[in-house]
This record gives sequence, structure tokens and C-alpha cells, in this order.
Amino acid sequence: MVRDDITFRPIREDDVDGVQAMQARSFAGLGRGANTAEEVQAHVDEIMAPRYRSELLANHLIVAEDEGGRIVGTAGWCTMADRPTTARVRKVFVDPDRAGTGLGRRLVEAAEADALALGCRDFAVRSNINAVPFYERLGYRTERAGTMETQSGVDLPVVFMAKG
Repeated sequence: MVRDDITFRPIREDDVDGVQAMQARSFAGLGRGANTAEEVQAHVDEIMAPRYRSELLANHLIVAEDEGGRIVGTAGWCTMADRPTTARVRKVFVDPDRAGTGLGRRLVEAAEADALALGCRDFAVRSNINAVPFYERLGYRTERAGTMETQSGVDLPVVFMAKG
């Protein structure tokens, strides 16, 4: 179901606290089935870490805002140093209340369109394991399994995927 009360716009510095809170809520709510409680907490801690703030502002991040001004989703991208025509899709999160509404798909499509407009032809993503089926539905294919290191020392299971 697509809801029409959503506005997409670039992130602003004053959005960062709300974005971090939404992303933490998202992973805590949607990452549980595929991740252990320890992994969920480690990922939430990564999202809430002070250094994460600068990552949010450096990734062409799109914010989805509802009609009340509440941030309900994000998606961004950056170019890859070793593959300059490949955009790495990043920071894709939707509020658990919006899961299954098509918002995530719309956000990824908007990020891909922005990257295409700036010369990227291919896409890559380091997907949390709970999101692999989502990316597969968007045309991404698995390249390999891996892990994401966290400051707490818990390695999170991820899947590296590509499209294009």
C-alpha cells in the first residue's frame, strides 16, 4: 500500500537526532527475526554513536517525512572509491509502522535515480540479513556473505549485493 502523505527531501543537519531515533527504532523492530538480541543492540548502538551523525550528512541521504513532520524513512548513497560509476546504497530504514507500505522501495528508487542522474550506472548494497529479500525484490543479487564490524566487538551478519 502506497501512502500519499509522504514528502521526500534531502537531510538537514537539524534532522540528525530524529533520523538516528527512527533508524534505531527501525532496526530494533525489523531486525529482530534474523538477528540475535546482542546483534540488534550492537547495531542500534552503532546508529546512536556520535560519529554516525557525520555519516548521515555525507551520504546523499533522502528523508521521508509524513504530513506531521515526523521522519518515517531514509535512504542514501555514496560513490565507491574503487568503482566510481557504482553507487553504494546506504542507510535504508523505514519506521516499523511503515514497513510493508512500499515506502522502502520508493526510497531506494529515489536514491538510485539521484545516483543515475550524477553518472552512476551500477549499484551495490551491504544488506543486513533481514533485508536481503527486500533487495532481491528490487533486482539486487547476492555477491557474497560477510560481516559488519561494530565498536562493541559484535560482528553483524550482512550480505553484499549488486544491481546493474
